[in-house]
Amino acid sequence: MENKVQVFFDSMCNTCQYKFKKVISVAKKNALKDLDDLQVFLCTVDKNRSIDDDNGLVPLAFIFCKKDSYVFFWKEDLYNGDGSSKIKIVNDRLILSQTTIDRIKEHNANNNELIVVKKKQTQDITSKLISENNTSIVKHFNRQMAIMNRQNLLHIIKIKKMILSIVLVIILLFATTGGVLGWYFSSRNNISNGQLPNYNWRINLAEHLKNSQLEGIADNREETILTVAKDKNPDLKIEDLYLTNISETSATILVKSSSNIYDYNSSVEVHYLSNLKTLVTDVKKVNFPKTVIEGTPEELLDIVAGSYENDYLVRSNVIIKKSEMIDGILQADLTVIKDSEVYLNDDVLKIYFSNSNRKLLSDVLTVHNLDDILNKKENTIITEIGEKNSEVNLNEIEVKADSISNSGALIQVTGNSKDYILNSVPIQVNYRVFNPNIGKVIEKTTNATHFNNATIAYGILYLDSIDKILIGTNTGLYLLNSDGTINTKINDDMGDDNDILAIGKLNDDTILVSTKRRTVWHLHKDGSTIDKINNSSIIYSFLIVDGTILAGGWNGTIFQLNQKGEIIRTVKEELESMAIGTLINLSNNTILAGGWNDSIGGKIFQLTMAGTFIKKVGDFKRGIFSIIELHDGTILATSKSENFQLNDDGTVKEQVPGFWDYGLGTVQLPNGDFFMISRSASVYKLRTE
Repeated sequence: MENKVQVFFDSMCNTCQYKFKKVISVAKKNALKDLDDLQVFLCTVDKNRSIDDDNGLVPLAFIFCKKDSYVFFWKEDLYNGDGSSKIKIVNDRLILSQTTIDRIKEHNANNNELIVVKKKQTQDITSKLISENNTSIVKHFNRQMAIMNRQNLLHIIKIKKMILSIVLVIILLFATTGGVLGWYFSSRNNISNGQLPNYNWRINLAEHLKNSQLEGIADNREETILTVAKDKNPDLKIEDLYLTNISETSATILVKSSSNIYDYNSSVEVHYLSNLKTLVTDVKKVNFPKTVIEGTPEELLDIVAGSYENDYLVRSNVIIKKSEMIDGILQADLTVIKDSEVYLNDDVLKIYFSNSNRKLLSDVLTVHNLDDILNKKENTIITEIGEKNSEVNLNEIEVKADSISNSGALIQVTGNSKDYILNSVPIQVNYRVFNPNIGKVIEKTTNATHFNNATIAYGILYLDSIDKILIGTNTGLYLLNSDGTINTKINDDMGDDNDILAIGKLNDDTILVSTKRRTVWHLHKDGSTIDKINNSSIIYSFLIVDGTILAGGWNGTIFQLNQKGEIIRTVKEELESMAIGTLINLSNNTILAGGWNDSIGGKIFQLTMAGTFIKKVGDFKRGIFSIIELHDGTILATSKSENFQLNDDGTVKEQVPGFWDYGLGTVQLPNGDFFMISRSASVYKLRTE
């Protein structure tokens, strides 16, 4: 089994390897099943195959990889009592119907099961850390004991001790050699110390939307329903939500893929009694192809009201007013009569008539949540739309100019479309940009020998005026070429006061350098000395905000410095007992401070522009050493053996694979190249896509 799984894993692309780890880590949460009973096979999906041919099988999870497809089963689900498989397996491959694959999500939801990993999609799975070896053994042991207790197998102390010993030995053997779990612990792809993510970043919508009875409301517009829901549930963040299935008495509230707070697979149905309703509540069909391109208002209204999809339309309360021919389509406004007691008085709905077969884009682009996407390039967005909406002609849609954001985009029909009505209303699609590959090591460009055998390095900075990278180590300052290779050592004026802790660039292109001796050196960009300041405290980081120089110190202290690097005041004391090793001003003007302490882990705080404390936004086991915002908007925080992608408020988006050692500083060049300095005084080039 180990060899087969290793071969499968090695043949996957990086994204699907990440999904594979998610399946394994989340499957382990099932306390009543042994992870050694989880099996993985190659899978072919036959869209013409009948679900009856699958004999009622429903996989635990499915991964579509561009190289192949993989399916996960518990043994008890896949095999009959006599050990024979319920479905034919040839060369570790089985064939399933598309309907069976589609049932995975529903089956898991009904049974509180694990996850479904769909094509090119990373589900937001809040998986638990597999504890370090001793903890893992204890937890596995406790689970076995719980099951045995339920079966009343332990009656006397002597038998109990014997069983405990046997179980412990078996667990030790399996944890290192057996089954999928044993392979996963020993795999070279595993995270250090056999650990996996344990971060529950997004919550179920129901945790904030507990009161779903909204009682009487003025109308059933989306904004009205969400506002009332907010009034009934004060913690609710309605900007992350949207509605479907809106009727006169109920609606389903869904989560946008872009939400940083709620699991986008969660939803809540709310109930109410609306005084007035929108036209779209009763008018489900608004496009009438192959009908007419002219007619009186009454004739056009006959067509609208005569459609079975619009059976609930109260005809006496609506009229058709303005109509005009645009690009061969007769477009008319369905409006509400004055003082209607049924519909919103100012509501207007556009109706389309034609003798062609053009569709509205909204007829086929019905799934607006794209979930996670690797980047926000137009081609990526369009491709993901096709994945979610198979009937959309991707050649006839485009992203509306300047509408792309970190959370969504507007999709419109192209000007030369033959399938769709040209001036269809643009459709908002939602997504979360998340690429787990960002920050992975590409290559090492320099090592400690290039820095006179330095043993640690903290600072890394790009000097755009000379197109060089400045590195601070415990043997002094060095310049690197823009490809990360060594150029030269600079500034021997520092003498033995060259154990660098932080470097920062001022607005005039001069440089501040702090050392372990509480010194701040003010240097020209060529490294020559301008001034030397002796401060009373160590400085671990610099940040220049609108001419104000902030610095991070020990014990969570934030200082303000003058242009020479001299401490002129203490802004904040004791954020917590740690070194503030990184300060950053994000593009949305959020100031973040990250820190570390070997005994208590790491923290991220929000600060004001003046450096005063706002709030803590994150706790981390292994410290936070650098935070950087990349050109594509990705915010990456480095820790020991793991990295974190952050939201633009400093909260965690996802934990991602990290460098095996401490990444103590990061920098991105104008050409997009991304570099990191490690604790061992080596420089690495990292991935940005």
